[in-house]
Amino acid sequence: MKRRLRGRIFVGCDNEPLSRQEIMDRVNRSGKFDTKFQGFTGTDGPLGKRMENSKTRAEIGWQPKYPSFTEFLGLSNL
Repeated sequence: MKRRLRGRIFVGCDNEPLSRQEIMDRVNRSGKFDTKFQGFTGTDGPLGKRMENSKTRAEIGWQPKYPSFTEFLGLSNL
């Protein structure tokens, strides 16, 4: 981040784009929380939006600590 990149927006995410629902499904599956996520209360916002950051990786050489959110939770990708 020592390069002069002021005024630019970069997305930090992993290589496994997930929707908000898919993220919460994995959180439930992980067993890391006592309370299970039941569902979103509204439909505002991008419930199915998936993010990718190939541009960020190419421009600044950034890599996330974990290859995917699924692996961060200690789950297999199945």
